[in-house]
Amino acid sequence: IMAITYPNHLDVDILSPLQELINGEFTQPVSFDPEYVARGTNWFNLQPIADNTLEDLASGHIHEYEVLVQYYRIMSGQSSKDTHIDVISNIIERLKRLIRNNTSYTNSDGQKFFNGRLEAIDYQSDNPDVSSDVQLVEATFIANVLEVV
Repeated sequence: IMAITYPNHLDVDILSPLQELINGEFTQPVSFDPEYVARGTNWFNLQPIADNTLEDLASGHIHEYEVLVQYYRIMSGQSSKDTHIDVISNIIERLKRLIRNNTSYTNSDGQKFFNGRLEAIDYQSDNPDVSSDVQLVEATFIANVLEVV
């Protein structure tokens, strides 16, 4: 009996390309913490949420992956539109455009994901582990991967 060989699609086709995209556009670091960990003054965090089989094909499967994209920013002082809302919304609008411009992601190894999109952006995310000085915005990234078997 031979050992099964398989690719780690979550890592190779979803998390690593998403990290690559974010790192290419932003100066903020990207982490993969399952719980809140302070990482400076502002950073992204990626958490895998789900992997669903959308379609079984004769020679493969189409999977839909869901990743929670968190953007943390430490913001002290009196909250105002100019110093708080505009700063956060500019980052999120830029992230939305980045994903929209890369709905199908391909690198030198071939296609990684397709139908990539951000959904359900929550500007009022409530996390009891985060201090009141930390603004947290959460968005759901969803993309499909074709697995050939």
